Amino acid sequence: MAHVALGWQDRIDGYVRQTGFPRSLFVAGDGRVVGTWIMGNDYRVKSSYYGGYPAGYLRRVRALFPDKRRVLHLFSGKVDLAACPGDTVDFNPALNPTYLDDAQSLAAVPLHRYDLVLADPPYSVEDCEHYGTSMVKRNRVMRALAGLPAGAHVVWLDQVLPMYRKDTFTVEAVIGMVKSTNHRFRVVTIFRR
Repeated sequence: MAHVALGWQDRIDGYVRQTGFPRSLFVAGDGRVVGTWIMGNDYRVKSSYYGGYPAGYLRRVRALFPDKRRVLHLFSGKVDLAACPGDTVDFNPALNPTYLDDAQSLAAVPLHRYDLVLADPPYSVEDCEHYGTSMVKRNRVMRALAGLPAGAHVVWLDQVLPMYRKDTFTVEAVIGMVKSTNHRFRVVTIFRR
């Protein structure tokens, strides 16, 4: 049986069916997906790790990409692998990542094996202090991710749009993410390799 690539309208329809959340993502006139995720006021971070994904985030991403089989969690920290199984990359050996590596080079990671990458880098110098690292150069990370196979997706959660090469990546979706009061707004940018 031949693999049929999911279009974005199919992804959105499946997301609504699977999560039960209201339809908040739309295919715009230029073909890109736009929308907003309102995460609610569930303040729990399942991993209990500073900067961990907000409650429900991984479930939402997984619902958008039911066809992706090889997931890589970049800047993984302590990710809830039950919600989104995959391999992990981190610079901190105490976190027991699958790959102990610098996200700016990914020299030890066989990127050709992955069809979905979830990236959630430190957003600020203050965040870096919590992790014991320096600010990441986002453009270097995107350059390293160029080793992904064609058709792979990168789901980048951040407060900025990372610099990327337009001949290497295409922005397919931009989703605003609101967690709750007194939390930073973030954007989920979805790139296709």
